[in-house]
Amino acid sequence: MNLSPLASKILNIALSVATFLIVLDYSIANVSIPYIAGDLAVSYDQGTYVITSFAVGNGIVLAISGWLSRRFGAVKILLASILLFVLFSWLCGVSWRFEMLILCRFLQGAVSGPLIPLSQTLILAHNPPEKRDRALALWSLVVIVGPVVGPILGGWITFDYKWPWIFFINVPIGLLAAFFIWRILGKKEEKREKIHLEWTGFLLLAIGVACLQIFLDKGQQFDWFRSPIIRILSTTSLLCLSFLVLWEYLHPKPLMEVRLAKIRSFWVSLLCIATAYGMYFGSVVIVPLWLQTNMGYTSPWAGIAVAPLGIAPVLLVSFVPKIMEKFGKLIPLFCSFLLFALSSFYTAYFTTDVDIWHVAFSRFLMGCGFVFFITPLIALSVQDIPKEKVASAASIFHFVRAICGGIGTSLFTTLWLRRGYYHHERLGSSLTSYTDNTHEFFSTLTQAGIPQEQTRELLNITVDNQAALLSINDCFYLMGWLFLALCALLLLAQKKKQISRVTG
Repeated sequence: MNLSPLASKILNIALSVATFLIVLDYSIANVSIPYIAGDLAVSYDQGTYVITSFAVGNGIVLAISGWLSRRFGAVKILLASILLFVLFSWLCGVSWRFEMLILCRFLQGAVSGPLIPLSQTLILAHNPPEKRDRALALWSLVVIVGPVVGPILGGWITFDYKWPWIFFINVPIGLLAAFFIWRILGKKEEKREKIHLEWTGFLLLAIGVACLQIFLDKGQQFDWFRSPIIRILSTTSLLCLSFLVLWEYLHPKPLMEVRLAKIRSFWVSLLCIATAYGMYFGSVVIVPLWLQTNMGYTSPWAGIAVAPLGIAPVLLVSFVPKIMEKFGKLIPLFCSFLLFALSSFYTAYFTTDVDIWHVAFSRFLMGCGFVFFITPLIALSVQDIPKEKVASAASIFHFVRAICGGIGTSLFTTLWLRRGYYHHERLGSSLTSYTDNTHEFFSTLTQAGIPQEQTRELLNITVDNQAALLSINDCFYLMGWLFLALCALLLLAQKKKQISRVTG
């Protein structure tokens, strides 16, 4: 079905807007948890299940998007996904009990699972080759900017209005996007296959993803592997997901096309997205958290400090296709990882005197890296995939992206906290009443009329802030070296090798 240039542009915008809503909902509720918990009379720890339930539902269905599109058709599944997402968004907003909200969030995540990979597939299918990279660049922009905008928008809506509106805003925008997609693609004839759901693989996937997500979200709260619950969850997840890969590889009609990983460009892209997106999401979480917890920033100012992350992608996204046409996919990716590493090493040398401009510049540098990251990487992931397998490849790619975003968040949040404890202990052990700096500190505050108990508290806060800063330095120093390692990984994608024929 050939579309007119105007119809193609409208379709690209509608698909990008629908994708933006899904990406936004990954993080928009993060800052609203205290308000949701208070209104629905539950603890903060229980309130975090609002985030976990969405991630569990999304991860389970995201991985089987390729099977759904082959069975029912990509357009029908996409439209159903948007409309059901709108419905459950409204139900989340009107929830009067916490149990209802958790159920609706799980279903909201589940029905939105196919939207991201299928919208990518439809953009590739309904744009001419010469305009495909430009359309993909526009679509990729929302995947980058969404996690940054989510907490800022969620905080503003929650503070100035009420938390249900973080869900209600999805309704009119989602309906408008669905209308334009239906008008353009609603009558499109799609090839469908009569394939049954492979229940063994589905159950392994559902159990593995659910256990993994709860393990990641609650690990720090339960002190990780010191808790028997965490040990059970991690073991169950590892066994289920390991058996899933083996089962799907050997099955003649798999639910997930894991055999696509035999293609060099595809598995290199998976390794890159898993590592880089995990670090990206980790930085998106810990930097605002550090600014608010230890640097005295309010939520709006922390949002302003990290907002420059989205400036470069918004301004320069239109140049990415031209750069890819001239230099290919690997050189932009190499530049991307170098910029990521530069941003990380720049952040790794912050001090407690750092001002908002230096924080903003470090986020701007990371945003410059993302200009050359997601679009070339998506193009690399599908460049050697057979046309009929593109939807399956996209579902696996975005499944890995979503799961590793959660893994990166948990790993770097835990690393930041644990290294903070370590630095606090090392700094505190050197502060005694006999050291010159400590004696001078106490003398100055005592002369100012501040009681000794309050002086000790102020000293502890100073040590806390310094330890948190040193921990941030450690996290970004590690990120910098990992990004440089990804530069070396790209050399594997350059080696010429016969691509294995993918069957099934």
